[in-house]
Amino acid sequence: MKTAAEYAEIIIADERERIVSETPTVYTDDKIERIYEFADGAIVKYEWQSTPDGRTSADNIFNHRFTLVTLPEPNPHKFKKGIIKVINYPSN
Repeated sequence: MKTAAEYAEIIIADERERIVSETPTVYTDDKIERIYEFADGAIVKYEWQSTPDGRTSADNIFNHRFTLVTLPEPNPHKFKKGIIKVINYPSN
């Protein structure tokens, strides 16, 4: 990977051959969370949320969020842990 956001793109495209494992951790009507592991050891947490009125608190507005929680080994591009991609609710 050249950028950490590539992990999110792999998940979005559902490129199963590039994902070692997918573990659902939360599944409710308004929230889904999954943990994805990649061959290089990177682990990405995927979160999806929804609210009945399409809104959430001002500091937590997102529809899809991808967070790098474990760094790849080796890490030649010096990725850092944290949010790598956010897809916000559509703005009206």
